[in-house]
Amino acid sequence: MKRIIFLTALALISTACGTSNEVKNTTTANVAPANAQTNTQTTEPVKEEVFTAGVNPRADLISATQKLQKVTFWSARITSETTPDANAEMQFVAPDRYRIKKTDGEVIVIGNDSYSNENGKWEQLDDDIGEFIRTQTQRGIEEGVKNLKDVQIVGKEKVGGKDATVYTHKFGDISTKVWIGTESGLQLKNEVEANVGGKIEKQTTVYDYDKKVTIEAPKIN
Repeated sequence: MKRIIFLTALALISTACGTSNEVKNTTTANVAPANAQTNTQTTEPVKEEVFTAGVNPRADLISATQKLQKVTFWSARITSETTPDANAEMQFVAPDRYRIKKTDGEVIVIGNDSYSNENGKWEQLDDDIGEFIRTQTQRGIEEGVKNLKDVQIVGKEKVGGKDATVYTHKFGDISTKVWIGTESGLQLKNEVEANVGGKIEKQTTVYDYDKKVTIEAPKIN
């Protein structure tokens, strides 16, 4: 269950670019343990982009992903019409607090401390999930930005009463549709459709930046 949660977190954080290996495999558990060594190869830092309100669609998608790391807090609900097991809720409080809830359990990450609740009992984990999420998220964003091409604007819609511009792009077998707030430049919603092992998987994420979020360490039973 923990590995699925890692992937859920990475998918939520990196989806605006939508091309990382982690996002491609959100329905599998084939990810290295959190305490495994990661690739430390040096890459060029991702350029800080500014939201252009549609003048530069590619820059808008990158900017929306970067902003997701900087807001004080947010929550998101992820649903899948093809893979219900992927359904989850996630909360984030800057700079390094996460809560991920699925039907089969819950994980809280505070800095380098991680806690898991399965079968109604909390326990502290030895794995450094926080470091895993930070490292893999950054790598996913870098890879996504490198491969992000052919971004199109396909219309204007409202999400939760807020005006949004709708962007689409495709990379390989992954098609992504992102609703970015006209005023905020934050992604309000995204839909990802991917071919995973010959099967089409669909996933929708809706973000909430208004409802205050707090994340505290649980009491260990």
